[in-house]
Amino acid sequence: MITRSVKPKAPTYKRQRLLLFFLEALDGAVSKMDLQKLLFLYHAEKEAEHYAFVPFRYGCYSFLAADDLDLMDKRGWISVGEKEFSLVEDISRESWARQNEERRAVKRWLYRHPERGEDLVHTTYRRFPFYAIHSEMKERLLSQEELNAVAASLPEVKPEEVIVFTIGYEGIHFEEYLNKLIRNRVSVLCDVRRNPLSRKFGFSSRMLSKVLPKLGIEYVHFPELGIESDKRQELNSMADYERLFAGYREELPTRREGLERLQEVIEQNKRVALTCFEAEPHCCHRHCISDLLEADIGYKVTHL
Repeated sequence: MITRSVKPKAPTYKRQRLLLFFLEALDGAVSKMDLQKLLFLYHAEKEAEHYAFVPFRYGCYSFLAADDLDLMDKRGWISVGEKEFSLVEDISRESWARQNEERRAVKRWLYRHPERGEDLVHTTYRRFPFYAIHSEMKERLLSQEELNAVAASLPEVKPEEVIVFTIGYEGIHFEEYLNKLIRNRVSVLCDVRRNPLSRKFGFSSRMLSKVLPKLGIEYVHFPELGIESDKRQELNSMADYERLFAGYREELPTRREGLERLQEVIEQNKRVALTCFEAEPHCCHRHCISDLLEADIGYKVTHL
């Protein structure tokens, strides 16, 4: 461990402390692949809620955990190498670590899970086949029976069936949101926010447009179908929302160019999702768009 005259800033969140507990219990260093798999299994078995995971290039992966690890590196707690993470600060004397029950739980849990490397990857894929769907290693590591289980983890779809999904990201992890898209075989995410920015991790257009194509999903922004921010002020009751949406419904047909562009995307891609912030579709203008598409064109609509 490196001893510094000035200690790094304490981790802000419990989830960031969990990362340091893992590194400490793993003798101060762990490969990047192993850490993601161990974190995933820990969350699955302990029903922890710090992170969520998506099926990525090498299996289960948390973008938020990766971002937190980068932050812990910048703050001086860890060192990030090409293929591994290393703990560079002794956390045993920190007040937030001493007598921490999760710190002890991590040590006990890791003692019962000695697998590392490809053995750990194989165990993860076998137990949770959905998370191997995008893996670049699955054909080499899995038997045909196990590969069949991976294929069966996603529903079959009718090639010509058109479905318009709607989804909000309020109250869920970025990865949980992505998994809803993946599990429903969405091919294009249509962002109908006027300004696609968010203080919540993952939900700015920059992140979505970067991550989604790596999961086989296209990202398209439709600012012309959004509601101006000044019209979204003072929404304190359902009556306020109803007045807002009544006005939006009335003038929505005049946004012909955006609606025609959206219809073209739907016809070409079949399984398309409209997204905005609110969890409940009736509290979001996306349901006005989907209602119009359902009534005028006959598209099947499913709210995720």
